[in-house]
Amino acid sequence: MLLEAVHAARRRLEDARHDKRLAEQQVLRQSLLDALDAYAEALAAAGVPLPPRMRAEIDLYRGLRGRG
Repeated sequence: MLLEAVHAARRRLEDARHDKRLAEQQVLRQSLLDALDAYAEALAAAGVPLPPRMRAEIDLYRGLRGRG
């Protein structure tokens, strides 16, 4: 369920890249970051390591927060 939320948030952000204003994209980026963080917390709670690509994606969206 959490992974599906990540996938859905990624799709919404991708759809918005060309159709939405920057402010709306920032909201969608934050939504994706929230979903990624929730998934990462669930993996950690289960003792499962976070895949490196997902860690990089989280770092990217944290770095983009507040820009624009």
